[in-house]
Amino acid sequence: MPPILSAVARATRIVFAKPTVDRVEPSFDIDLGLYHEADYEKIIPQLEDVERQLAAVPLDRRGMRWVHLADTVLFYGERTFDVPFDDFVSRVDISHIGEFYRDSLGVTTRVVKRDEQDRSVHQGVRVVALPQPNYAAYFGKDNLDVYKLEKVEYGPDEQRVWMLTVHSPNGSAVCDDGYTSFRRTPDGQGTVAAFLACQNFPIPPLMALTRMDRWTWFKTAVTESAYRRFFNTMMDSLLARYHGNDFRVGRVR
Repeated sequence: MPPILSAVARATRIVFAKPTVDRVEPSFDIDLGLYHEADYEKIIPQLEDVERQLAAVPLDRRGMRWVHLADTVLFYGERTFDVPFDDFVSRVDISHIGEFYRDSLGVTTRVVKRDEQDRSVHQGVRVVALPQPNYAAYFGKDNLDVYKLEKVEYGPDEQRVWMLTVHSPNGSAVCDDGYTSFRRTPDGQGTVAAFLACQNFPIPPLMALTRMDRWTWFKTAVTESAYRRFFNTMMDSLLARYHGNDFRVGRVR
């Protein structure tokens, strides 16, 4: 099949027949020995600066915030589950958060350091997911494929995983950093799940060719729509895991 037809067929499958897409088990090909304790710890102050920028923006009616920079999008969203915190974290492992991303096809994790309860606190993760938004596949956008360093924190009232992108084999991300947190609600009856992102994804080839990215209103609208879908699906997946339901996209060969 000619390359252009193959690309169209792939995009059509992603958009209209997503359950037929194969899941993957990504190899792990970077050397985590090149990274040290300080590389995991420096993630936090970098993302706290992002957090401060987003905190200056009011939550919209959906509980989300955006800051649009030249090539980077800062995003924050949260949702409250009517589930006790201790119960929630006993069933949903925050150290495997990549599994809950929208359209995640496969995640490979290498634990570098564990705490006294044998929980991962420093790890390397490779995540492969379908293009976001899915229709961007028609513009030549490839799967998201990123390696991240992750630092995981476990507290009595909050758990948080901090993430820093260190490599993208196919160039699908310049940066895909952020954190996910689970925290106890002030009344102690529920759990708040929050997702913060600092992301720079290259413009799909055909979109760059047609210069559609120069339409600021269009770029903002499609970006925010994509983030809403991503966030809402991620939150639904977390709740599905809590209830013991399947949420993964694609099929196993």
